[in-house]
Amino acid sequence: MAATTKSAPSKCAYVLGDDGLARWSDVHAQAWIGLLETHKQVTRVLDAELEAEHGITLSALEVLGRLAAAEDRSLRLSALATACGLSLSRISRITDALETRGLVERRPVQSDARAVEGHLTDAGLDLIRRAQGAHFASVQRRFFEQLNDEEIALLAAIFSRFAPRAADTCTTSDREGQLTTR
Repeated sequence: MAATTKSAPSKCAYVLGDDGLARWSDVHAQAWIGLLETHKQVTRVLDAELEAEHGITLSALEVLGRLAAAEDRSLRLSALATACGLSLSRISRITDALETRGLVERRPVQSDARAVEGHLTDAGLDLIRRAQGAHFASVQRRFFEQLNDEEIALLAAIFSRFAPRAADTCTTSDREGQLTTR
């Protein structure tokens, strides 16, 4: 994809009213609030589907996917938190729930007695394979099928400005089913 230059907007995206409250212009409100609402609606549906079909959340799906793609199917919980963009306490709670189901095991890190890693069990690997297949199909149906090829390319170009090379941090096999970073 060719690099695009960012041009300045023709006018400010918001105005301050006489009452001191800020308001988006109509087109900016449609863009910004549309992004937020689309994200909220799609992720709620995807989360509910995963919970109903597999008993996991989107965050747990990401945790399992990252563990599945990691060397020896293990990652330090601190590295997992960073990769998922979640707090260590949130990762710990997710890991607790997955461990209760026998999907993940906590193991001490041999080289650092203070550190703990999550290890994906065979049952966890089986679940992530099934859950990712269903999840990717649902994303296809609920998101990508609502757009044409040009719109998908435009969204890719736009969002790559905010998260440069985000897709590049995934390996080919990751794009086919894992949510991991190199």
